[in-house]
Amino acid sequence: MQEHEELDKIVFGKTRVVLTRDLSVMNPNLVAGAQGLVVGKIANYTLKVAFPKVTVGVGWRDCEIVPGKTGMPTEAEQPKVIPTPRHMGEE
Repeated sequence: MQEHEELDKIVFGKTRVVLTRDLSVMNPNLVAGAQGLVVGKIANYTLKVAFPKVTVGVGWRDCEIVPGKTGMPTEAEQPKVIPTPRHMGEE
């Protein structure tokens, strides 16, 4: 999301978001394109997002609202990406 006002459109338990940033450092299931359901707010700029296998805090700038879709996404809707091994200090 580019504008902070877009956070006002989010309805907890209904709004679905898609990751625009690769967060697989935190969890291999959190690649760019993964969809999750917003279930709450952790802080002013952090959303609590439930993915099929994990629930994490995601910064509001790292995701976009999926228009027209509500509810929890299924595992079949997630991108199929084989995680690459990471080395210490790599980003």
